[in-house]
Amino acid sequence: MPSHNIVLTSVTGRIKLSPPHPSEDEVAAQLRSHPEFLRYLPIFPQSVSAQEMRRRRETRSEIPSIRDFHIHVRDDKGQWEFGGIAGYFNLEEANKSCEIGIAICPVLFGTGVATDVLYTLLVYVFEEQGLHRATFQTASFNVTMRGWLDKVADVKLEEEKRECWRTERGDYCDVACYSILEWEWRDKVKGKLEHSREEYLPIHDCQV
Repeated sequence: MPSHNIVLTSVTGRIKLSPPHPSEDEVAAQLRSHPEFLRYLPIFPQSVSAQEMRRRRETRSEIPSIRDFHIHVRDDKGQWEFGGIAGYFNLEEANKSCEIGIAICPVLFGTGVATDVLYTLLVYVFEEQGLHRATFQTASFNVTMRGWLDKVADVKLEEEKRECWRTERGDYCDVACYSILEWEWRDKVKGKLEHSREEYLPIHDCQV
């Protein structure tokens, strides 16, 4: 059973964030095993099964500091298709902070879906949950995610941790750490994402 029944729909109406459902364990496993997913997240196993995703979903659903969502994208026929995974974790109620993560289907790269998803999630985190701080961590060589954080959202780079993540190959990679404070969201970041969101292209079929 999901740990929450939260469903978030974007202002644009083209994406919806829902609790992970057992019927999508297989497609989530396909995403987690995709070369583009692993390219920038080398800390994860090279492949994962639907059964492993089920166990992960069930385990994480019992942890209060985690809120996982599946991304659904509305196609040109009005049907909702699986578009990736997102959520927040490492929730600290005392400090009102969390970390945010996202992985979308590679076919959706460059369509603006990531901006729509993160805008929707950040509205929820800051404006509905009343958190003060949201953080992002990504491999230092992840030029796509870092480009979004640096240029689209204009988010603050706090630090780069040297050889912080141990990869599946046994070596290490540097990690870039970013943060958004509530007042930065209100005064700057929200407006930047709204402007960027207006430039999206129509979304068609979404398959992993």
